Amino acid sequence: MAPRVSGETGSGSGVSGFAPSNGTIKFTAVVHPKIPPISCRLELLPGANVREQLQAATRFGFDGVALPGRFMERWLAPLRATLADVPVALAGISLGFTGSLLSPDEAVRQKCRDSLLRLFDLGAELKAGWVNMPPCLIPDNPRRIDDRGDFASLEERLDALLLEQLPALGDAAHQRGLRLLIEPVNRYESDCLNSIEHAARLCRQLAHPAIGCTADFFHMQIEELDAPGALQRSQPFVGHIHVAGNTRLEPGAGTLDFRPGFRVLKAAGYAGWIEIECRKLTGPPESALPRSAAYLRQAWADA
Repeated sequence: MAPRVSGETGSGSGVSGFAPSNGTIKFTAVVHPKIPPISCRLELLPGANVREQLQAATRFGFDGVALPGRFMERWLAPLRATLADVPVALAGISLGFTGSLLSPDEAVRQKCRDSLLRLFDLGAELKAGWVNMPPCLIPDNPRRIDDRGDFASLEERLDALLLEQLPALGDAAHQRGLRLLIEPVNRYESDCLNSIEHAARLCRQLAHPAIGCTADFFHMQIEELDAPGALQRSQPFVGHIHVAGNTRLEPGAGTLDFRPGFRVLKAAGYAGWIEIECRKLTGPPESALPRSAAYLRQAWADA
């Protein structure tokens, strides 16, 4: 049974900052201690410009906004123009890098590393908390490594490539007061790193304070036989949550029950962001998004 939600959309949240060792001010939403901050992807919000979109996020009851790196040319200049008066926290940046760390071409891997460094610089400038990276998306990487080479398996070879490159990237993120989050995605979008436990295993091997993983409930429903169990076994490396319904509409619109996964996160003391990352909405954003935010808060309360 889906949780019942009330018509209230506000969370009573505020924004406060702390200063990492490099002096950069990083902002994080402060909400009810039992409910993690909830964010929405910028492109889902209505408005004639970025300022109006950010104002809509506040009006709809969101604690922050997540920025889509792929559409940077649409929002970066307007956001910079209004940066002194941003009404919500800028939670982090997803995607926006070039190529893949798992390309068979070292030159492409270097371009990817360089583009991630630029994203880290941007994240520090915008006082965002993280950069989210699925290591290899099929549409963006037509040329991929497809043999195991001298390794026991293809997975082992790809893992070795990531383990070779991620420590320096983690150091660079840490220096800027950010976290680098590895996101597993489903087999139809990537032919490597599909499960949250695989991502957590890499994080465990790296043991880097600035590297964690993103658990996406949409992808987990496809890949995990027992999503709550996989989520539990992946602690404490889960640093971010993506949520969408079973058909990738907004949470609350379909049959996906978030409460079992939320129960695991609650027990683990999770206090990171929960980000609505859906492809479409069931109706006008003015009604669908506040309803979805309220649904998630109620699901967390019921978990």
